[in-house]
Amino acid sequence: GLVTLPGSLATAIVSPFAGNLYDRMGIKKIFVAGSAALVISNIGMYFLTMSTPLWVAAAFNVIRNIAIGSLMMPLLTWGTSNVHPAKVADASSLLTSLRTIAGSIGSAVFVGIMTVVSTASAEEYGDNAMMHGMNVSFLWMTAGAVVLFLISIFAVREKK
Repeated sequence: GLVTLPGSLATAIVSPFAGNLYDRMGIKKIFVAGSAALVISNIGMYFLTMSTPLWVAAAFNVIRNIAIGSLMMPLLTWGTSNVHPAKVADASSLLTSLRTIAGSIGSAVFVGIMTVVSTASAEEYGDNAMMHGMNVSFLWMTAGAVVLFLISIFAVREKK
């Protein structure tokens, strides 16, 4: 709990400022920076071991939470920016629901990956099998974050 607390605090601090950044900079720069930070933090989490100091894990978690906090509200705002004003509340509710469902599915998939990998590698990794499973799970999260990063670079256009 104490390792994840700084990340949660970082999200709480960054989220209100993310809207201001969106108003000043637009979605492209925020999306690129946030997805790049997500890639970096996931790669860092991939390299964690049982002997890694807890402050390192906490630091990567802070970076990860800052990235997520800087992406959530600006992407929601950007996603509803082309919706008819009378439908913005409906669009916002739909996007929030879909985000929650996707988060649940993602959690289940990554815990499943961690469990399958740790079970399959128990003989080879012994007591570190669960850590190996977590590392592989973060490797797959990194792959997803790279896709997000590529989308931010090549598929997002600022309004002119």
